Parts: sequence; C-alpha cells; structure tokens
Amino acid sequence: MKTLLTTGFALLAGCSVIALIDGCFQFSSPQVFLRRELMGFALLGGWAASVPAYLVLLALAKRVKDIGHVAFWVGVAIGLAPMLMAWIPSPYNFVLAAAFGFVGYLPASKHFTPVALARTVFAVLCLGFVAISTVLPSSATSLTPNTYVAADDARPVPTGIDVFLVSIDTLRADVIIDDPTIDGDSTAPLPFLQGKLSDSLWATYALSSSNQTLPGHVGMLTGVDAMEHGVRSNIDLPDPAVPLVSETYQEAGWNTAAVISNALISSATGMHRGFDVFSDKPIGLAVYSELISTTIMPHTWLGMFVPPDSAGRLFAAIFARDMIKVKAIPFADRVTNVVMPQLDAFYENERPFFYFIHMLDPHVAYGPPPEIRGVLSKDAAAAVPERFLPNDQAKISFEMVRDLEHALQHSEISEEVAAATLEYYRLVYLEEMIHVDSKLKEIFARADASGRPYVVLFTGDHGEQFGEHDFMEHANSMFQKNIEVPFMVWGHGVTAGELKDTIPGLDDVPATLLHLSGIDAPNDLAGRSMLMPPLARPFVATDNRQIAVYNGAGLKWIGNWTTESESEDGFVEAIALYDLNTDPAEQNNLLLADPNAAKEMLTLIGEYVDRDTWADRQSGIERSAFQQAAFDQLGYVE
Repeated sequence: MKTLLTTGFALLAGCSVIALIDGCFQFSSPQVFLRRELMGFALLGGWAASVPAYLVLLALAKRVKDIGHVAFWVGVAIGLAPMLMAWIPSPYNFVLAAAFGFVGYLPASKHFTPVALARTVFAVLCLGFVAISTVLPSSATSLTPNTYVAADDARPVPTGIDVFLVSIDTLRADVIIDDPTIDGDSTAPLPFLQGKLSDSLWATYALSSSNQTLPGHVGMLTGVDAMEHGVRSNIDLPDPAVPLVSETYQEAGWNTAAVISNALISSATGMHRGFDVFSDKPIGLAVYSELISTTIMPHTWLGMFVPPDSAGRLFAAIFARDMIKVKAIPFADRVTNVVMPQLDAFYENERPFFYFIHMLDPHVAYGPPPEIRGVLSKDAAAAVPERFLPNDQAKISFEMVRDLEHALQHSEISEEVAAATLEYYRLVYLEEMIHVDSKLKEIFARADASGRPYVVLFTGDHGEQFGEHDFMEHANSMFQKNIEVPFMVWGHGVTAGELKDTIPGLDDVPATLLHLSGIDAPNDLAGRSMLMPPLARPFVATDNRQIAVYNGAGLKWIGNWTTESESEDGFVEAIALYDLNTDPAEQNNLLLADPNAAKEMLTLIGEYVDRDTWADRQSGIERSAFQQAAFDQLGYVE
C-alpha cells in the first residue's frame, strides 16, 4: 500500500509542477487567458496521461530501489511533453521529454528531487486546486482591457443632451422599411422601432462603407469615407490617427460609454478610443471558445487525444459552466444587463453622455429565444427539406447557411425549395429582431423616465443576403442588400419626416449627432448632418475584394481590386454597372451590353482610387491573436 501511494503521489507531483507552469504561462498561446482554468485542464490531462506510466512503475517497483524518486521524474517527463510543443514539433517533443524520465536514475538527481512528504503535500494541494476550480466562478476578464485613462471629472460640464448611437449588427434596412421590390412584407413586427418612425427623421436605407462589421463601424464612428479611413475588411486595423466621434464627445466634456457584443469592434481593434467606460462583457464565451480550442489542442494531453470539439466541450463543462450559461442568453439581454446599471450611474450625474450600444443578435447563427422562435417561421418550416432544417432548439448554423448558398449557386435544388427555405431562414432572422426590439424598449423606457432630453440614432453596420444573386450572409459581395442599413433619428431637436432627396451614409452619423449636440464637427469629416438641406452626393463602399462607387444620381459601379499591372485603369477592374433608379434589384448589368457605359463615372472612380489610404494605413500592421480568434469564431473566410 505504501508503494502504491508513494509512487502515485510522486508521479502526480512531478507531472503537476510542469502542468501548472504550462497552464499558467500558456507558452503555446500568444495571449494568456483563463489562467486558473487552463492550469486545471493541464493538470487533468497530465494525470490522465500518467495512468499508464503508473501501472508500469508499479510493475517495476520491486526492481527499483527508490521508486518514488524515479516516479517523480517520469511525471516531469509527462508534464513536459505538451509544454515542449510550443517550441519543438511532434514527435521530437516526446523524445526530449522522455529523456527526463531517466533523470531519476542519475545519482545527482537526488539533490533536485523533493522529499516524499513534500511530494505528497504538493500532489494533495493540486488535487484540491482542481476540485475547487470546478466550482469557482470563471476567471474570465476582458481579453483586450481598456487602456484609456478616464477623463478628469473636473472638466467643465457642457450644456447639451444625452446621445445614443444604436448599431444592430447585420441588420437589413428592409427589416424596418418595407422593400416594394420583394414579394410580401419584408419587415418584422417591431412595435417599439416602428412606433418611433412617426417621430423620426428616417430614410428607406442608408449606405454602409462596407459589407463587414469592423469597416462598417469605422465609417460610422469616424465620419470619413472608406478611402480615408483605410479599413476594408475585418482583418484590417483602424488607424488611431483617424479619430472616433467618441473622442470628440469626450473632448467636449460628455461622459462616454460603449457596450459591444462583437469582438471585432473591441479594444483588440482599437475601437475603445475615447470611451470612459468600454464593456465587451456581452461577448462572453464566444471568442474564448476559439482561443481555448487553439490553445488546448494539441498543447495539452487531453487536447491531443480527445477530438477537438469534444476537448473544448470538456473544458467548458468542467471549468466554464457559468460561461456556458451566459452563452445561452441572447446578446440583446447581455447588452441590456450592462446598459441599465450604467444608465443609472449616468443619471446621477448632470454631465451629458454619449452612449454607443451594439447588439449582435441577427448575425448568423440565427437563433431567437425559445419564447419567440416560431412566432413568424413555424408554418414556413413545413416546406423546408430536412437538409436545411435545424431541430426546434438548434440555431441555423454557419454550415447550414453556407450549404444553402452552395445549393443555390450549383442549382442543386428547385426554385420552389429554394424559395421556401430562404423564406424560412429570413423569418427566423426577423424573429431575432423581435427580441432586440423588446430590449430597446426597456432601455429607452429608462431614458424617458430620467426626464432628461436625449437623441437616438438607430442604424446597423451592414446588411445580410437571403438568396439575392444566389448569395447568403454578407462579406461576399457589394450588392445592395449587403450594404443597405436602417437609418432613424429621433429625440430632442429632431424634425420628423422621410429623407427623400438624399441617401444617408454611415459616415453621416457623427456629423448628424454632433449637430444635434451643438458641437462643431471636425472639418475633415466626409459625412454631413442629415439635418442640413438634402444634397445628392457620391458615395463609396469597399471590402478587401471589391469597390462600389455611387455617382449620387442612381448609377452604381462595381469593380474588383487588383494590382496596377493587371488592369489598364490601375488597381481596379470594372465588373458591373447598375442603374438603381430603374433596377433597384441589380438584375441588369449595363456593362454587358455596353462596356463603355460607365465612361462618365471614370473620373469619379479615379478620384476615389487615388485617395485610397488602405495600403499606407495597413502597412506593417499585424492583427492580434484575439482579433484573429474573433474573425475565425464569427465564421469569416479570408
């Protein structure tokens, strides 16, 4: 019995000391996170890997004079194997680690081996550490902590109103305003938002500077166009030299706060600038799950021998059960849970505030709360093939959406099946917004109760496609449904009515809000206040593959980005031209009939291309591990 215990505790001690070091410092990860949990997971993996070694050591116990001494060094070898993967590829890491298993046979090693009592106490403490870790709350903190030092409260208190900027990720404009080119009603039943229309300055749609989250929000928060801010896609980084509107409000004396639910607009990408309070709490486990999967596989014993998905679920089930519970909470609820107490704090202060509120709910995977699921989509589900139909509790996943896109593009299904499936997916997407609408009602009921004047600008970062041109999702074309977003402004100083003679762009957001706040807008803004007389003007949108230029009179040109040597025009190659006045669904490519149809737009296109700062602003930039994980977790493909 003594041999059993001595060998076991010695083996656990040797393995544990290395596993704790590995889990603590996470040599295989460029960013340390969930330190306590990963230490526990490394311990469990090392102990599991020690079982076969324990049985072998027991078989050799009678032949080895000091089996505890040898077992300790065998444990060290077991702990080293996954840690060495950070520097040495497999199987060489195992070879080097195995060499430490023989250190215990060297006489000199006795000077470096803890005594039996110390080994036993250490092993028991490690067992206790793991046991306690399974019941403690998650040690999760922001992976990209706010580095801004809050402004001094001694600043003069300005005379001004409270300002809300609400952005709903992946929100089509026709969810709010019916699109007459689509059969049936395209809108969702949104009592709060649609009830605000009569009090709002609104447009049928506004144009985003991109079909993706980060560049769309950069345009929204900087007030400059895509050529100036130089962010084409989610893999780019905003240039700190281009100020955010939050910085302008902060300098003017407003309190500033943000709550976001998409890591692509977190402080990992510098979008926290100018905010006194910046919360990414609603992101929850989403990005952690991606970082966990890349860290524990193949850099822990359990990660090496358990299937990737199972390893991640095992980790979460043992050490992150509270985070799993949060994952089941809709983003709108998570955001509201942060916003409400923050508003209470703001309303105790006479200083006006600027509050940026972001909700991710309509983004794939589509999955409204159970109490709403089926309110719109129940009957439509009956016509959907099993291939494209999730179970009653599951979300419509990335994989399902992309499978449908593949089927559309390769004519794998009939028009009837395609139409039925697309309608079902769209209705589930709309159900997400029903819940968002209810949460916005709660937030602005609190704002009304404060008795303070305020203004709200409601919009989104980009749209979403449901079969238009056989595309699904976003970030894959420059067609209208990808870049049309809602635009509503209501509150103090707003004259209600439709913007009929101008199409807002997201770069108009800062100028409009600053105008309502009585703050002089910076002179270098490309956007203009929508409270000014209407003005038709050109617009540009882009991603990392294409560029779209609007001439302000209905013509929309789309080109591919290329290299100067590949195109006579330099850097762009024309692929489409549409007259949105007569062809809002973009079905008639005018370039097919007349390659010179865009001739009158060439000067405008050239001016935009010549002003493009993307290459200069992104030169030498490297995305962080956190940004890459966010990019991967949200399902984007480079």
